[in-house]
Amino acid sequence: MWEQRVSRSPEIRTIWRAFVDEAADYTDEASEHWGLSFIRRTDGCLAAELAGPRIEGLPIRSRVGESYWGVELAAHVVIPGVDKALLRGAIAELPVVEGRVTIGRRQYPIPGWEELEPFVSRLVADGVMVADADIRRALGGDDRGLSRRSWQRRFWSVTGLRRKEIERLDRSRRAYRLLREGVPPGKVAVAVGYADQAHLTRELRRIRGQTPARILTAATD
Repeated sequence: MWEQRVSRSPEIRTIWRAFVDEAADYTDEASEHWGLSFIRRTDGCLAAELAGPRIEGLPIRSRVGESYWGVELAAHVVIPGVDKALLRGAIAELPVVEGRVTIGRRQYPIPGWEELEPFVSRLVADGVMVADADIRRALGGDDRGLSRRSWQRRFWSVTGLRRKEIERLDRSRRAYRLLREGVPPGKVAVAVGYADQAHLTRELRRIRGQTPARILTAATD
């Protein structure tokens, strides 16, 4: 079971939850967004994880009977004291003791699915998470005020990725949406700016762990 929704919070991109009723291996798509997730193991124990940004899909193995829920944070959100570059492509386990998770040297009760938005709002209010207004503006297309080199440094320090890498991830998402709509791969490659269909295939396999043909097939099932 999988459920996902867009959040009303400017600090959150999506909120999601899942229950594993059948074991499966899958690839979690690459993303410039941090992920904060919580897990209830089959024995009832709670765990928490912080996923860093990545430009390649990450293999995930699920376990029957486990429940997962969490948020995908906006790309302009900073967690002071945590280096996104060091967590690039990695997942870090957060300390959990008696139902409380430690984030930014502070402890919080682990939130339920319905409490995720107010939980993130509290982290922002406490300074555990900080929204970088300049990066948010630049991601929206407004990069006035800084030189190209300065923006490159800011993007790396805040997101853990280079700006061109974020643009690649965005392009792959646009390609995926077109393929899901049934647009042929050759036309998708031209529409979103890939050199050719082979380039599109390489990028989607690397970023999403899927080929255009597989995406098209899934869309028609």
